[in-house]
Amino acid sequence: MRNYAGRILIRVPPEVHRELAREAFESGRSINELCLEAIVARRALKSYDPWRAVEEIWDKSRKARPNQLQADILEAIAEVRHGR
Repeated sequence: MRNYAGRILIRVPPEVHRELAREAFESGRSINELCLEAIVARRALKSYDPWRAVEEIWDKSRKARPNQLQADILEAIAEVRHGR
């Protein structure tokens, strides 16, 4: 079994580095924190099934009024964007 130190060195184009540095500064976080957040989000999305959310909305929509259906869809989209 290999031991892992928990360090990863990556090389990125200068413009990506600049964007990350700006975002980190503006958000009060480090570049490392931003990269870790992206890795964790990627791992979470691997197990995400978007059709499950669609099926849940579809089941609810059978009884919903059109305005309620639109609200439910927008809510589901927001949840996906925020990783819920």
